[in-house]
Amino acid sequence: MNKNSEHIDDKLLLRFLLGEASKDEIHQVEEWLQLSEKNKKLLDNYEAIWLEAGKLTPNPVAVDTASVWEKMSDRVDQYEEQKKLPKTISLKSRFALISSSIAAAVVIVFGVYHLLIKPSFKTQNILIASTEEFVRDTLPDGTNIALNSNSTITYPEKFAKNERRVKLEGEAFFNVEHNKEQPFIIEAGNAFIKVLGTSFDVKAYADSEIEVIVTDGLVQLFTVDSETMDTTSILLKAGEKGKIAINEREPIYVADRIPDEIYWMDYTLIFNDTDLKKVFSLIENYYNIEIKVSDERIYDCRLSTTFSNNSIDDIIEVIVATFEFEYTKENNTFTITGNGCAEKNI
Repeated sequence: MNKNSEHIDDKLLLRFLLGEASKDEIHQVEEWLQLSEKNKKLLDNYEAIWLEAGKLTPNPVAVDTASVWEKMSDRVDQYEEQKKLPKTISLKSRFALISSSIAAAVVIVFGVYHLLIKPSFKTQNILIASTEEFVRDTLPDGTNIALNSNSTITYPEKFAKNERRVKLEGEAFFNVEHNKEQPFIIEAGNAFIKVLGTSFDVKAYADSEIEVIVTDGLVQLFTVDSETMDTTSILLKAGEKGKIAINEREPIYVADRIPDEIYWMDYTLIFNDTDLKKVFSLIENYYNIEIKVSDERIYDCRLSTTFSNNSIDDIIEVIVATFEFEYTKENNTFTITGNGCAEKNI
């Protein structure tokens, strides 16, 4: 660590970059970053090296010390090129001339290798696949999943000690078993989703945008630039949705939720200030019925509620009670009568 700037523990920086630091530790790092631009650059440098070493990358691999040394030697050459140092100086001498931050980073790379990212052994991958209907299953850690049609999940026979990683192609709903020591990470297209314990839906079909809907807890949706190794992320809490558009790398928040986004999983419809015209359209589609209204203004009423595996009669009863309507039923046709909501919404 560079002694010219306020000293900070290297392990604390690593915990900060891994998202494992406590609130007090985060505050300590933030204060240290405010001391100088040099500190900010140093943290960026550490992040890049640890990513390169495999500790922070979303695709951790066994670290080969010779490879790491070669990469670090290349970094030294690049550094010297920028500083215009003589090329005839030996590698050992060159290291002596480099700033202490780079030298310390080299030590950290090997420290991380020996202490935290020992070479992993290949384990057999297990595949869960669905065809025309969705399937439910439980992963070895106790995480419950519901896999939508034409989707697959791949995971190792035995999870690593420091994480639980799966790969998703298609759509799945996850109810993750909480384990602070083993974050749950999903690879989905060019995106990554990291959680400790929560419930959420991930949609990652080929050639389509990545979508994440959180129903409980907190989820990090992020991408990693393969060239700079910089990460771009957003945090999603319960009730929020994020996505990554096709050919884009930056995750963004989505303001509007589609009421039937997770209907495939548990027949849940979530209406949030949704006009009754759209509500009726969805209900007609899923329950194979027809809904008529006596007054077009009824369509202007807006509904906020959740239906989960309710019968159509229960749903209609809730709607008419909410807006003080009345209804009649003949075969599969419901006729709703009332004054509507156009005047109320003005």
